[in-house]
Amino acid sequence: MTSTDPQQVVAAAMQPLVEVDVPPALRASIERQGQTLLVLAVNLLHAGLDEQQVRSVVDQAFASYRDELIAAILALRARDE
Repeated sequence: MTSTDPQQVVAAAMQPLVEVDVPPALRASIERQGQTLLVLAVNLLHAGLDEQQVRSVVDQAFASYRDELIAAILALRARDE
């Protein structure tokens, strides 16, 4: 069994969101994505991947989501202006 904490892996991946002013309309989406990434990290660890592999997969999954999220934030801000 590994000593890697899936919550720490996900928190590290999602750290860039701390600096983003997220509209309230998107907060639930971010929480769901965090839970999805947590389940992914747990499953990867149970499948036997090492910490670096799990971090890499979670980082890649989050990067894709981050790009979509930023586009959504910009669209909401443009709509509100």
